[in-house]
Amino acid sequence: MPEIIVKQPSLFSPDSTLLMGDARAMMGREVMDRIRKVVDSYQGKKAYYLLVASRQDPTDEKRIRTTIVLSGVQPPKMLGTMCFHIDNQKGRAKRLWVLPLDRPSVIKAPPAGLVPEIAAAARRLPIIHG
Repeated sequence: MPEIIVKQPSLFSPDSTLLMGDARAMMGREVMDRIRKVVDSYQGKKAYYLLVASRQDPTDEKRIRTTIVLSGVQPPKMLGTMCFHIDNQKGRAKRLWVLPLDRPSVIKAPPAGLVPEIAAAARRLPIIHG
């Protein structure tokens, strides 16, 4: 039987180091595959919200845990979540939001100052960190 070779784009740099963009792409594909499986499993359900939540693992700070939750009502916006509205009757899936995790980072230089427009807009956001 002849050998079958499947060529895929390299996920590693020439020195075998995983690059940040490659890691993000792999994580994104993995999450979207999981979402696709959930949506396929619930084809009989008319309409629902799909909340994808990511949190740092409390036992391993280098690991991010992702959970997918179905709901009949729109969940509140929370950091580290994505939300989709799935309507099987119309055959539509709409992304409602994607909010990153609030992960502290080291600031090398102090911020130049408060931007009043951004601060005012932030006060109106219904974001809950859970």
